[in-house]
Amino acid sequence: MITRNQKLKYQEIAGEIEAYLVEMTPGAKLPSDRELARNFGCTTLTVRKAFEPFVSSGKIVRKIGSGTFKCEPHKQPERISPSCSKLGMLIYFRSDEYAMQVIKQSLKIADQKSLNLRFSYISDYNESALKETDNMVKEGCSALIIPWFPVEKTGDVAKFVHACPLPVAIPMLIPGLEQNCFEKPEVFGSGTIIQTNAYCNYFYLLGHRHIALLGPNNPADFIMQQRLSSYSNFIYRNKLDNLCGLVGNNVEEMDELASQWKAHKGKLPVICHDDLYATRFMTAMRKLGLSAPDDYCIVGYNNSQETAYTDPPLSSMHDDYTYFGKWLIKCALALAKGKTDQSSHPAKHYLVVRDSCGGKNKLTPEILGKLNEIGVEIE
Repeated sequence: MITRNQKLKYQEIAGEIEAYLVEMTPGAKLPSDRELARNFGCTTLTVRKAFEPFVSSGKIVRKIGSGTFKCEPHKQPERISPSCSKLGMLIYFRSDEYAMQVIKQSLKIADQKSLNLRFSYISDYNESALKETDNMVKEGCSALIIPWFPVEKTGDVAKFVHACPLPVAIPMLIPGLEQNCFEKPEVFGSGTIIQTNAYCNYFYLLGHRHIALLGPNNPADFIMQQRLSSYSNFIYRNKLDNLCGLVGNNVEEMDELASQWKAHKGKLPVICHDDLYATRFMTAMRKLGLSAPDDYCIVGYNNSQETAYTDPPLSSMHDDYTYFGKWLIKCALALAKGKTDQSSHPAKHYLVVRDSCGGKNKLTPEILGKLNEIGVEIE
């Protein structure tokens, strides 16, 4: 909901734009969204809101990659359809299975709402992505959705969102773009904390007193940092040894870590950042002649298709993907109207127990009750 102060700021910027137009000749360029946001101490979303009536009335035209210009007399600019019945979606060409699940549910939700979701695959968030967005503007899209992007592309995504002529709903919290995230800042990342805490409690109730965490060695990965925080908090509160393994993408680092953790043979459960890290670790342990669940226990995250076919089948946790599709759509529709609509609660989480974790036949009422209390259901 827009507050009274926000309306006053919006009106103030609109008045400044009107003053610019009076003094400017047709074709002259107006200050950029970012410049106006900096001058007025607000977000670019507020600036876009101020520009809307001038775009609708044909007084200005906004051109991708060029800027905002005063229109020639009687020249009508291309403008976004006010119906908000069509949304655009940019899909990163290397999207993983998690991303594809989010995309699938977004399409499903859009269909249920009778929305036209126009999607396109891109190789990067650069000029080519802006050109693709230009096509979406011409087709009447009122907002854009980015369903997923690699964490190393965060900076590029931020630049893209600032330059994009359409408001953009994003799946991660980026500083300066908090209103574009599908979740409120205080909610984003809390799901990861719940998942990790659930795994720690699960293994602790199974009787393990050494619990390891395995994931990417990337300080910029916000999700992994949340996972580390939840894990460390549990380890500290229960006076356990911290066994955290952070590795890169090369085989050598994973093999070295497996050699180190071999010393805990027979009693070490390993919580993995995702299913890929789990399968990589299982491969490294197999080189040492070790296997789950006899020599170690292991769990992943995302419940990808491969989990049912690994040796042994991998236990894994996953979210309610419908939640992501629903809130990305809701966020985009709100942004198209100059408003915000963000989730104030995390997604539901489900644990699929297979052979790799060693707890398939040990799900006591105590374990089930504790997981349910934390916010995780057994599927």
